Amino acid sequence: MEARVIVTYVVCDDTIKNLKIQEDIQTKMSMAEVMTTGIVSAFLFGGNLENARKYLKESGCIPNMLEKSQLNRRLHKISKEVWDAVLNSLSLGQNINHEFIVDSCPIPTCKLTRATRSKLYSEKKYLGYCAAKDEFFVGLKLHMICDTKGNPVQFMLLPGSENDIKAFKKIELNLPKNSSIYADKAYNDYKYEDRLIQEKQIHLLPIRKKNSKRKGGGFLAKIRKKKRKMIETAFSCIEKLMPRSIHAVTKRGFELKTVLFVLAYAVSRISC
Repeated sequence: MEARVIVTYVVCDDTIKNLKIQEDIQTKMSMAEVMTTGIVSAFLFGGNLENARKYLKESGCIPNMLEKSQLNRRLHKISKEVWDAVLNSLSLGQNINHEFIVDSCPIPTCKLTRATRSKLYSEKKYLGYCAAKDEFFVGLKLHMICDTKGNPVQFMLLPGSENDIKAFKKIELNLPKNSSIYADKAYNDYKYEDRLIQEKQIHLLPIRKKNSKRKGGGFLAKIRKKKRKMIETAFSCIEKLMPRSIHAVTKRGFELKTVLFVLAYAVSRISC
């Protein structure tokens, strides 16, 4: 387990150096140590920051540990761009075939029966439907791109009602040219497929609907279905890291913990 902690710290520290982030010399705890504590809380303690804080201090991994409130404030100050850069560092060089998969997964704050009691996400846009489980939920959707080995490459958190293809269009794709992205039927959009090829030389290859005007059925459909299974496994592994209910007081806190679970899974992929 110490090896995984070390891997997490090294990746975070290298990312911060690559981004040329200057830290105050009087800072008791570095940004890399703060980020490491957050990620460790996700893969060891179900997102419980206090348990991770005590573990890393008592084990001597991070002796100059901040108090809980100070640590929490420092974590919340870290921008999504920095977390994205960490994920990019973790996934760098993992995929040599330039084949990727996109899909979404519900991250509920509560089920529909308890929606009226939800204090975090009470707006209608956070009411979503999960076809795989055939149930409604209140919360967010994790829209993620991973490679065919299950390593997460890019992700975005959006309201639960967000349509998959509309959400996919909001992701600033950072993939190599001539990459292929496998998707399910929800991602059929001929105009956007053509635009991706013209602008970024990226091929979006969704499973075609029965009335589709484009080829993709038969043997091609079987290949795409087989390769798509890996992202379902990835979502399952991320969900296993999560507790039954993610404890958070604010929307920002809920989103931060979700990000940490994704990164914790990414770390497990390279340190297993």
